[in-house]
Amino acid sequence: MIKRIILALIFTSTVICAQSNFINGKVVDSQTEEPLIGVNIIINELENVGAASDLDGFFSVNVPLGSYTLTAKMIGFKPVVKTDIVVNEGSEVQLVIRMSETSIQMDQVEVKADYFDRSIKENDLSTVVLSPEEIRRSPGSAQDFQRILQGMAGVSFTDDKNNELLVRGGSPNENLIVFDNIEIHSTNHYPNEQNSGGPINMINVELIENIQFSTGGFISKYGDKLSSVMNIDTRDGTRINNLNANINFSMAGLGAVLEGKMFSGKGSWILSIRKSYLDLVTGAIGLTAVPRYYDGQFKLSYDFSNSHKISWTGIFGNDRINIEGESEKTDRTMANKVDSVGFDDVDVHQQQFATGITLKSLWSKNLLSEVTAYFTSFYTNVDVRESFVERTYNSDGKAVQSAILNSRPIFDDNSMNRQGGIKAQFTWNPTKRYQMEFGGQHLFGGFKQDFYLFGDSARYQINGNWSPTVVVQPAQLEYDLAFFDYFRDYLYLNNRFKLLSDRAALNVGIRYDYFSYSEKGNISPRISASYFLIPEITNINIAYGEFYQTQNYPTYGDREQQDINRYLKNSHSRHVVLGLEHLLDTGLKLTVEGYYKNYDDIPVSEEFIRFDDRTFRSNKNLNVGKKTTYGVDILLQQKLVDRYYGTFSFSRMWSDFGDPRIGREGETYPSDYDFPYVLSVVLGKRFDNLRDELDQMPFYIKYPSYILPFSNDMEISFRWRYASGRPYTPMNFSTNEQYFEGETRWSKGAWVPSNNINSERYPAYHRLDVAFNSRYNLDGWSLGVFLSVMNIYNRDNIAFYQYNSDGTIENVSQFSLFPVAGIEVEF
Repeated sequence: MIKRIILALIFTSTVICAQSNFINGKVVDSQTEEPLIGVNIIINELENVGAASDLDGFFSVNVPLGSYTLTAKMIGFKPVVKTDIVVNEGSEVQLVIRMSETSIQMDQVEVKADYFDRSIKENDLSTVVLSPEEIRRSPGSAQDFQRILQGMAGVSFTDDKNNELLVRGGSPNENLIVFDNIEIHSTNHYPNEQNSGGPINMINVELIENIQFSTGGFISKYGDKLSSVMNIDTRDGTRINNLNANINFSMAGLGAVLEGKMFSGKGSWILSIRKSYLDLVTGAIGLTAVPRYYDGQFKLSYDFSNSHKISWTGIFGNDRINIEGESEKTDRTMANKVDSVGFDDVDVHQQQFATGITLKSLWSKNLLSEVTAYFTSFYTNVDVRESFVERTYNSDGKAVQSAILNSRPIFDDNSMNRQGGIKAQFTWNPTKRYQMEFGGQHLFGGFKQDFYLFGDSARYQINGNWSPTVVVQPAQLEYDLAFFDYFRDYLYLNNRFKLLSDRAALNVGIRYDYFSYSEKGNISPRISASYFLIPEITNINIAYGEFYQTQNYPTYGDREQQDINRYLKNSHSRHVVLGLEHLLDTGLKLTVEGYYKNYDDIPVSEEFIRFDDRTFRSNKNLNVGKKTTYGVDILLQQKLVDRYYGTFSFSRMWSDFGDPRIGREGETYPSDYDFPYVLSVVLGKRFDNLRDELDQMPFYIKYPSYILPFSNDMEISFRWRYASGRPYTPMNFSTNEQYFEGETRWSKGAWVPSNNINSERYPAYHRLDVAFNSRYNLDGWSLGVFLSVMNIYNRDNIAFYQYNSDGTIENVSQFSLFPVAGIEVEF
């Protein structure tokens, strides 16, 4: 495998039409979204600089250029701290601050400021909140929030080329994604029905307000997923200026963010568009399969009054990629020989779209409602052709000639999954110590698919004689479910109690889900509790819940279209979580959680159940899978305080799958997503006047330092990750089993999985990333320079082993040394 060092030099030109250097924002009650009047806004780094929120909750503070921390204070509410507020020349910063009431008296205990967005958390445990600036400056993430979440406690991943999230032993399709109140399948380019991850995220970090990510024990408001919830809230456009424009041109693509106010500031709009141009520089960076994609994102908001607000949001992505098999090869052992091998040409085209309108209404100080009507679609066309090629090698072992013996289609999937519906959520606060959340959703949809799968011919040597050829005919499937042919409904209720003078909180909830296509419904009880051992400092959390998930459409299908899988049960998981949170210092929090997850009713193919019968063929799935996952997660978070920030996360996990194969009842093997040890460390520091200090150093330090983008306003950060090797099943090359390769000739043999499922592991994964983010504020404009180097010591991490039809094995590696540089100009 040839390692490639890819240098992506990103040049970004940015035009900002803001008028002054202001920190603007709005302060609201976290429970009712009602504007808060008279909140004191304090800029921590500046003496006697601040403001107070007005009758509509708005504030504006004029500040010098720099990086700031803001504190919001008001009697009867818990103070909130916002870090990572960067003000550049001509820029405009917009914040939304949500504050929660507290009954703690100042003479009883010091009320700690909220650095960790507790006021907006819907779960008391297993939840982290990310701000846009934390996403921007995270090393090795390429401003992709899912790659940042891969470094959180309880989360693992399979390889660098995908941002999928494997949460506490769960599969990558067990994660619920809520985008501005819309439940969507994925926020990534190039996803699939079985996986919500992808190589590139569609969401522009410039439009993010915050992200909440919960790894377990979530309340009854969320369901139809077994492992996690990711809630993505996007920001409104500016309500100060008529137009702010951010135009980006780079070797990787062209993009723009436009935003402005409407109706004299009662409304706003924001739009992001991006398109890749990697195809123009394919040869320069050494790529053979180049993704071509573009995406768009928008949001319009309007306030009828302080009590009634409407917003319209949407996201769109269009993806193409063509992966051509390469017949080139150099292998000295093949000198002057001839071999034959099959290559796949893969052509992918996908489109995703989601849009929704939300009306948020405050009917009284006690009752809040959110009603959302939305529509989503996911189109995919994947065409795979196989070419069976004969190669001739010269005396140096280089393939110098190839001839196609046969070419045929082996897979073609053309499908459209559309959904539309309405959801309503209500929050009722009859007293300060009791809150009821209730609501539901009616989601209807349609699914259309034209699917082709090639046939298969095999023979087996039994007692020295070849068996008759076992033939599986090609399959041509057609599914056409009209848009209103099926529906998914749910209802939920959650009761939240504050007890013992607010030292304890209790959530008791229940949920019902029903899917008309499979005719299956389930009731899911949930309960969680939190208690402060030391008020404002140390609390313990516990949760128990039942979770169900419908299957994806391919699992319900079968080759003969006999509906043998249509009525599969929903998969089920039971969560128990026990945790401790402790504030160690200002902005420094330690979280320790133990968890236990018990799965059942996981679909397993009948072919796998009858594993020992190699001649058996079946498309049937059975709900016989059982899995147990348990472990301990440790997370240490340091928000940006005194110029330092970082995280330390460690997970110890055990995940076993009950062996469903005949004759192995009661046995277990490691599950596909069993990563016993996962460790991630992020350390960063923000520097002031570093360039001036380096210029005072001796010449042998001063001049070499100009190689890197050191400035008087910058951050340097590092991330190191380690993960145990992923389990895999050893393969044995057997000459007693042959396949009719390319419909041309019988193979030399076949790779047969070992009886010992997932008994081996790939080598352990680890890599170090470093990032430099510098800002230069000049006369009327600013310059930003970014440099990130991923896998700085060039670790050869193995993604998987490729088993070739000639009996050889090749290593497929993950990213090698991968530098990315960028320039941004604002004026």
